[in-house]
Amino acid sequence: MTAAPVTLTDTQQWTLHGEATGRDYLIQVSIPDSPPPVGGYPVLYVLDGNARFPLAVVGRDSLTLRGPDGGTSPWLIVGVGYPDTRRFDSEARSEDYTPAVPGMPEVDSRGRPVGGAGQFQDFLQDQLLPQIAGRFDVDASRRALLGHSYGGLFALYTALTRPRLFSDYLAISPSLWWGDGFLYALPSAGASGKTRVLLGAGDQERGQRPAFAETTDAPSTSVPAMCDNVVCFAQWLQTRHADWIIDHRSFKGASHGNVMWPAMQAVWAFLDKKEQ
Repeated sequence: MTAAPVTLTDTQQWTLHGEATGRDYLIQVSIPDSPPPVGGYPVLYVLDGNARFPLAVVGRDSLTLRGPDGGTSPWLIVGVGYPDTRRFDSEARSEDYTPAVPGMPEVDSRGRPVGGAGQFQDFLQDQLLPQIAGRFDVDASRRALLGHSYGGLFALYTALTRPRLFSDYLAISPSLWWGDGFLYALPSAGASGKTRVLLGAGDQERGQRPAFAETTDAPSTSVPAMCDNVVCFAQWLQTRHADWIIDHRSFKGASHGNVMWPAMQAVWAFLDKKEQ
C-alpha cells in the first residue's frame, strides 16, 4: 500500500516574493467551513507560519466549534512563513520581526541580521494584504495579527507605528526587552479607533525575560525591574491609548517554548468574542 501525505482540509499555499524585503514568503491560507459573513471573512494573519499556521487552524476548528452539528468561527487564516523551512527560519525572522533601533548594530550577537521590521510592514501592507483581498471575500475592517516572541514584538511595534494596518494585535511572549524597551520610546502614531490588543506569556517565563534598562533622560519610559514585562506593557499601553481594548493573560505552567499551546485558546476566545 502506498501512503499519501496528509493535508489540511480547505487550505492552499503559494510563494510570494517580497519586493520591500527581497526574500520569498510561503503563504498558506485556510478557508473556514462556513460561507463569508456579510462584509466578508475576518482574517487572522499568523507569523512564523511554518510552525504556527497548523496550530491556528486546529485551534479555530476545535475551540470555536458551535456544537457537534454547528460550524466554526468564520475567520480566514493566513500563515506567513518561509519556503524550505520546517518550523522557523531564524535568520529571516530575526530581520523581519525586529525594529531598527538607532545606534544598534545591524547584526545580533549570533551574526543574524536585525532591524528589518519596517520593510516587512511594507510587504504586508503593499503586497500581502491586497493580494488576500483580491483572492478572497474578506472584511478589510477585521484583520488580526498574531505573533510569538520576536513575532509578538513585531505585532506590538506595528500596533504602535501603523495601528490601522490591523484591527487586532495578538502578542504572545513578546520580546519586549528588544532595544532596552525601545517600544516605550516610540512616538505616538495618532488616533486609530477601537484597536484590540491581547498580550500573554507563560508564568514560567519571568526569569527568562531580561529586565528593561533604566533610562535617565526619559523617566517615563523606565520600567521597575521587578514588574512583569507583559503586565507593565499592557498597563502602559492602556494609559497611552485609553480607547483601545487591551487584555493580558498569564498561562500557568507554560514556558517560552510551549506557551503557544495554551495561548491559542485565549487567542480564539479573544477573537471569537467579537463574533457573537
